[in-house]
Amino acid sequence: MLASAILIVLLAADAGLRLIPYPKEAQIAEGVFAMDRPLEIAAPSDSLWLIGMQLREECRTAGWPRPRLTAVQDKGASLRIATPDAQTWPELALRENVAPEEYAIEITADTIVVQGKEPAGLFHGVQTLRQLIRANRTGNGLPRVSIRDWPCAMTWRAFQDDLTRGPSSTYEQLAREIALGAFFKFNMFTYYMEDQYQFRKHPEIGPVDGSLTPEEMKALVAHAAAHHIEILGNQQSFAHFYNILVHEEFAPLAETPHILCPVKEESYALLDDMYGEIAPLLPCPFFNVCCDETDGLGTGPSKPLADQIGVGGVYVRHINRIHDILKDKYGKRMMMWGDIIIRHPEQLPDIPKDTIMLAWCYEALDNFDKWFEPFVQAKFDFFICPGVNNWGRIVPDFRKAVLNIERFVRDGVKNGAMGAIITAWDDGARTFNAPNWHGFAWGAECAWNGSTTPVEVFNRRVGAVLFGEKDDYFGQAIEALQQAYDIPLVRDKIDDAFWTDLLGGEWKIPSAGAMRAEAAQLMGIVEKARGRLLACQAEATVNRDMLDYFLFGVARLETLARRVTDSLDAVDLYEQASRAAAEAAKPLIDRAAMLLEDMSNRHMKIESDMRSLWLRENRPYAIETWASVCRRKFVEKYARLADELRKIGTPLPVPRDIGLFVECAN
Repeated sequence: MLASAILIVLLAADAGLRLIPYPKEAQIAEGVFAMDRPLEIAAPSDSLWLIGMQLREECRTAGWPRPRLTAVQDKGASLRIATPDAQTWPELALRENVAPEEYAIEITADTIVVQGKEPAGLFHGVQTLRQLIRANRTGNGLPRVSIRDWPCAMTWRAFQDDLTRGPSSTYEQLAREIALGAFFKFNMFTYYMEDQYQFRKHPEIGPVDGSLTPEEMKALVAHAAAHHIEILGNQQSFAHFYNILVHEEFAPLAETPHILCPVKEESYALLDDMYGEIAPLLPCPFFNVCCDETDGLGTGPSKPLADQIGVGGVYVRHINRIHDILKDKYGKRMMMWGDIIIRHPEQLPDIPKDTIMLAWCYEALDNFDKWFEPFVQAKFDFFICPGVNNWGRIVPDFRKAVLNIERFVRDGVKNGAMGAIITAWDDGARTFNAPNWHGFAWGAECAWNGSTTPVEVFNRRVGAVLFGEKDDYFGQAIEALQQAYDIPLVRDKIDDAFWTDLLGGEWKIPSAGAMRAEAAQLMGIVEKARGRLLACQAEATVNRDMLDYFLFGVARLETLARRVTDSLDAVDLYEQASRAAAEAAKPLIDRAAMLLEDMSNRHMKIESDMRSLWLRENRPYAIETWASVCRRKFVEKYARLADELRKIGTPLPVPRDIGLFVECAN
């Protein structure tokens, strides 16, 4: 089946359309359907408002008249665009025994027809039609095309927003993400939650200026349902509990500072309270309890029990307790991350068989079978969970993300995965949502088509589909930025490279010459990526603001590269001044001070831009953590050093006394 799907997609790709995910079958005929004339959109009344408004907005953006909306008293799943006086239109036949999400599109010279098996199929077809309008216009019309499309064997295609490592998306941002996910034919959205939820019974848990509210959750559920997306609930239920256990009320429930104690009944009362405020709001039949990364279990109050039944036994005992709470009280089928239980494969038979295992790995491996083989053999349903590799990075590691997503999805489809969750994580609390959308769109492509699309082809399409650009500048920018991770300066320290200062010996570098060469290489990448991103932004017709976040990542890479060279230059100038006569030393000192002042101003701009971008996507919570580090460590330090240099007398202090030195390994 996979081989035939590959053949179908490759044949469809010959049509040359810019669509994501790419349809299984697509044929282009000669001629166009003219859009610059009075038209009417006719569709069932219960779906007309959303899909009609989406299409009208695409027409407005394209510079065409917005078609009139006409409700059809029909329970079917079809949409027609034609002139008001049109009398007939093509009847589209779908395959026998089709999936609910299958759809067909027929564009002739006179009519556009979109047909779905069910409303979800119609909705997906309309998203493809929107992409045809946005990215495939022919003059003032659309090409005549015939499309048949359906998802691969995976039932669920999900993407994730981490709401609990500092950045906490606003309601408006979450609603936008859901709509954009639906545009790429995702049918599930999930979030990651530790403590940033406004629990009514335990208001001390969620920070006031950084928590999702129950009212917002209800509104998101309704918004997602209109977009044919389920919201998968999530609550960390074992480890990663530090932000809750830090409260005096919950401190007695600690196994370790970050693990909830599994031998105290109060722990399960707390989890029941938390589930009880979230699970009833979510119609989705599944709920993710996480329970990953529990290193340290069995070293606290549970140690006597662990000595008797083993750490794996303690883990499974906890899993069974929360499974029963979710199933018996809230009617949810439990999902859990699979990293801990595969360390104890002998305990798998003790996990309830209706549990859905979440296999995760974020590396660019050749094969991912080992991450889910234990679940396949034990006959558990499972999801595969690759990632966009955004965490702890100045910009996502696009190459690693592409390979990880493509190969993990490929192996998951081959082994009967129930679904895929394309994850994004905010470890480090210095990431934004917008740069994740290259990885999310790629994940949507892979999950819909079983990883049959070459990424080079995808990169030629993605800028047109996501931003409406005419060329493929965005894909070129991504291909440039992924080269940053070939440079040790970025690869070895990733985001830490930005936060580690050369001046003062904090960073022991291999040699000044090696660092200068790496900084120059990084500047070459920066200049190319920035040029492509600005060209894309100049052509963009939609989502132009998202490109500001990619450009901010480029600005941080540039700041890092310039800080390396400017720091080394300032050190060299000071050393030259130390050996020079007083008259010759002053201009050298002034030049060093100017470099430091420029470094301070550049970091001040980074801090300012970061604040602005943060508040576009997120609630205010945790912004000061990031900003204060930037201000204290770079803005204020470099300004102070510059001021000290301008006031310095003779003889000059040794470099270490004023902090104007770097540590080299050789």
